[in-house]
Amino acid sequence: MRKKIEITELQKYFSTFGEGFGTEYERYALNNFIYLMIERYGISNLLEMPVNGVMGIPGINSLAFAELGCEVTVAHPSKVYLDNAKRIWDAFGLDANFVKSNWIDSEFDDNSFDLVWNFCVYGHFGDPEKVIREMLRVSRKYILVEFQNILNLGFRIHRLQHFLGKESWDHGDPTKLRFSNVRRTIEGLKGVFVEVGGIDMPPWPDIPINLKEIVHRGTTDLGLSKEVDKESTDNLRPKVKLKGVNEIVSNICDFKAKSEKEEGILRLFNIWYNLIEKKAPFLIKKAYAHHLYIIAEKRR
Repeated sequence: MRKKIEITELQKYFSTFGEGFGTEYERYALNNFIYLMIERYGISNLLEMPVNGVMGIPGINSLAFAELGCEVTVAHPSKVYLDNAKRIWDAFGLDANFVKSNWIDSEFDDNSFDLVWNFCVYGHFGDPEKVIREMLRVSRKYILVEFQNILNLGFRIHRLQHFLGKESWDHGDPTKLRFSNVRRTIEGLKGVFVEVGGIDMPPWPDIPINLKEIVHRGTTDLGLSKEVDKESTDNLRPKVKLKGVNEIVSNICDFKAKSEKEEGILRLFNIWYNLIEKKAPFLIKKAYAHHLYIIAEKRR
């Protein structure tokens, strides 16, 4: 396990993937939230189940936990997915346990982790109650559920885009993503709420646009072309496509130093996060944050 260091050591890499300000800020905000959560709740080991590639890169969501000294386990039903995720973790020089397992009737013993969590997959679960029950079973203390905020203006714009383009909606069932429904599910399973809030609240709505292209930064196509093998237990979405793993690993390994412009953008992220997002009350985040979250404690 690596010695605990400041999260800025990991933040510097996220501009290398060419995905636009939106995804870069999302990762920046998530990493800062993880840093605060470890400090607040004393997390030392955790499970992300199921680990996913919503942000385009396999298994990247829990990297910050490992960078900050936690023992990390990631679980997914696809071995190919996990193999690709491990290659990316290796490129970062970080360690995790990669376990092939479904998120219901998983391979883990009762009370195995300080924290069990997942990112932006709740709306895809066929039976969210079974998933939350499993998360509570294998956790000894906390669960964290982070999910899309359907009240955000960009969510409605995204829905309209799919409708006008006659594209099937593949971002989860919006009815499952209502904050009241997620809360009711957790409370029904005796989870005790300890914190609710919002993450990823930049000064733009949650819309599927590469903002780097809008401001002519000259980024290349995202290349979301790597389709993960699917098994009968892997029903998170109709298709799971991720950035090419070879390209990601190459970007990480070739990274030497950020440009002056990129350093400036990181400073702007830091100013916005600390002055606006970090201080905004939950009622504001409920309207503007791209993701909401619930931290619950397991009842003894």
